[in-house]
Amino acid sequence: MPSWPTLPTQWPQQWPQFRSWPRSWSLSNLQPHLTFATLTLTTTLTILLPLAYRNYKTYLSYGPGGAPYNLIGWFGVTFLLLPFGSRNMTSTAVYEKKIEAGETESYLSETTVRLLGEKKRGRPTVGPHYVPQRQIDTFAGEEVKKRLDAEFYALVERNSQLVKLADSRLERHANAIFLADGVVGNDAAGRMKGECAHIHRLKDYSLHVVLAPADCKRVFDAGWAQRHGFSGIKIPTTLTGGQELDLPAEYVFLYAPRTEEEVALVMGVVTAGLRYLTGQEVR
Repeated sequence: MPSWPTLPTQWPQQWPQFRSWPRSWSLSNLQPHLTFATLTLTTTLTILLPLAYRNYKTYLSYGPGGAPYNLIGWFGVTFLLLPFGSRNMTSTAVYEKKIEAGETESYLSETTVRLLGEKKRGRPTVGPHYVPQRQIDTFAGEEVKKRLDAEFYALVERNSQLVKLADSRLERHANAIFLADGVVGNDAAGRMKGECAHIHRLKDYSLHVVLAPADCKRVFDAGWAQRHGFSGIKIPTTLTGGQELDLPAEYVFLYAPRTEEEVALVMGVVTAGLRYLTGQEVR
């Protein structure tokens, strides 16, 4: 049997470079670098943690919406979904392209068009999160809220052959107008799974509606609406808990009314949306 060579008990003299750690690796030399790294991390956390906390408090201030109403929901909306959203939500370029391509029909009544001209407004401040999308100032008063609720439900009752009330699949904490059973809508209605409009009753009484491209432009130009951050964007189901989110570009955020006359304007816009989605007359 062959004999194995024995290993030296000491490093040979010809390998002096391995007999000790390099002097540049000593703790005394590393100390300034560690101190700088610690100082940088501490400073960064001192700045970022209060900002993150304020952002989280803003998220909670909206009340429950489409995303989980907790730290997990905030983290997902703030960090995971942020790269997918649109930051320019007041541009009408996407609608102008569709209008140029032939989608010119408007479903707004003459009365609503007149009110949009008379009641042009400055845009309220909208929260920085895509979900839930809410105003953070310029809220509706209690009497205006009651009037909007009454008109919203009355619209469904007058048109029960076309639409119905059901729990919003997007908001999860609100009644929404859906296409009635057996009613076939347009492509936008299909992408919305039949959901047409809902009111955000837990916070500001703003609304989400789906409008024709020509009506989107008119309502945007009057200062009354903006797009949802995910309008026209398909979000991977891995980021939405398995829920499909494929909103049409015409899914828009309609600001809360402040007076009874503005309630008439808002309901005129909602009615126009139902005409667009169903292709039928809505009373």
